[in-house]
Amino acid sequence: MSFDESLLDDGDLLEARDEQRLLWSLATSGAQVRRAVETVGDFGVEALRGGALPRALLVATDVAPSVATRLVVRLSCTETPAMAWHGVELPKWAGPADALLIGSVDGMHPRLAELAAQGARRGLAMAVVAPAGTPVASAAGRAPLAELPATLNPRAARWSVLTPFLQTLDALGVHHVPGGLLAEVANSLDSTAEACRPSTDAFTNPAKALAIEFADTQPLIAGAGVLAGVAARAIADALQQFAGVTAVSVSLPDGVGRAGALLRGAGPAAVDDFFRDRVDEPQQLRPRLLVVGDDGDPDDPLLGDRSGAQIQLDEKAARRAASALHHLARELGLRASSVEVPQGDPLARFAAAAEFGEFTAAYLAFGLGLDPGSRGPAERAH
Repeated sequence: MSFDESLLDDGDLLEARDEQRLLWSLATSGAQVRRAVETVGDFGVEALRGGALPRALLVATDVAPSVATRLVVRLSCTETPAMAWHGVELPKWAGPADALLIGSVDGMHPRLAELAAQGARRGLAMAVVAPAGTPVASAAGRAPLAELPATLNPRAARWSVLTPFLQTLDALGVHHVPGGLLAEVANSLDSTAEACRPSTDAFTNPAKALAIEFADTQPLIAGAGVLAGVAARAIADALQQFAGVTAVSVSLPDGVGRAGALLRGAGPAAVDDFFRDRVDEPQQLRPRLLVVGDDGDPDDPLLGDRSGAQIQLDEKAARRAASALHHLARELGLRASSVEVPQGDPLARFAAAAEFGEFTAAYLAFGLGLDPGSRGPAERAH
């Protein structure tokens, strides 16, 4: 499939091709956070505040906001066991001592409606995010319900689901998420949307420039740090879902061996023979390394209170692994770079990196002649 690089420099043509307004929807991510903050009183999550810390936390969502599940689990696991739950029934041990978060962009998923009904019957501390009047919302009973707009693009609705989840973690005492932090997240999302807006050319738009490089390479996304690994997975997911590109993500330092093997598999850059016969010659895609989270200071106090082991293993070891991958890529003549996001709280940096990846994936899809906002199998399955 050929890639039309010139399309990315034509803002009007991009707008015309973006029939589902995905780019516009991605740019509203900051507004999604602010809306959730403004309507938290209607959400009613304060009813969960003041109780005992949940014995366990279960998180269930439909496919579109699945990164929200991974982030919530990562933020929660230091205080209480947390897990993504994909079953059609709650585990037999789940009861009033446990908590359940359910998020559904369209509110029609029968599995999530059944889980909400079970959670209400068993008395779990529960919060639900879904459009009003849908089966999932109705099954919530008297549990706090964050009502989603029915017009959300399911592929750009992450922060409409994730922000109420974060507010619930704060109310449950699982993870502190003050209003000032959510404001920082919203500002970070706005800044990323401004830098990646469709009206700028590929020379000044980092998401367009990376999309062009990904068009003839194999994306390899590595996350260096606690939340950077989740952001790397979010970027790889977007590349696959929006553009149909096979992208690989790893979390560092543990994933450095797998990432290094993928880079070494490309071998050193070969000298190109200009006169060779290229007819019917298969094109071999070489890896293109993108690292998330290796641009900060591992001792940054904004990363929060951590033990010496956490600083050494979670941050410094991850950055050493990232440096090794950059070095290996240079040796092999492969392109590599890091995601540049503003300094700040790790959650705000996660937000900026993940959104940058989604803009990149959208531009890659448009260049390949695809509509990244069109309904796919996940949206048609329920």
